[in-house]
Amino acid sequence: MPDISQLSINLATVRERYKLSEALDAVARHGVPAVSPWRDQIAQAGLKNTRQQIRDLGLKVSGVCRGGMFPAADKAGIEANLQDNARALEEAIELEAACLVLVVGGMPEGSRDLKGARKQVKEGIAWLEERARSSGMKIAIEPLHPMYCADRSVVSTMAQALDICDAVGGNVGLA
Repeated sequence: MPDISQLSINLATVRERYKLSEALDAVARHGVPAVSPWRDQIAQAGLKNTRQQIRDLGLKVSGVCRGGMFPAADKAGIEANLQDNARALEEAIELEAACLVLVVGGMPEGSRDLKGARKQVKEGIAWLEERARSSGMKIAIEPLHPMYCADRSVVSTMAQALDICDAVGGNVGLA
């Protein structure tokens, strides 16, 4: 029998087939020890209901997907994105997740300033790490393929993500 003690199912992979509660039941029934739910799934089922079902089933949460999406065209947009990340952090803490996974965000609408977008990402992650520090919550940057640079992630390589980890420090790593 293979060792599946480190196996986790990213629940985005089954979102079209199962509601969150059904997916959690199925994962537990098949002996998978951990899940990585998405925030929209958590919101639909309710955070407290999700937490209780995960506990009742004896599952672990390997990560909450997703925080990030930091860049914005103006200060109001940046502030809104930071506040959404604060809520994502609270959800990850409530679910006792191993980490909050970040898809950092693409280019602000109408912008061609890649360097500026990456600066906003680094500043946003530093802001979030300060808030995560007291809880011990880890933050995991997920670099995405360069084809997603415009809309999902201006961090396209592990080297770029590691540079942010080095600059920010604390509990920031890679997903």
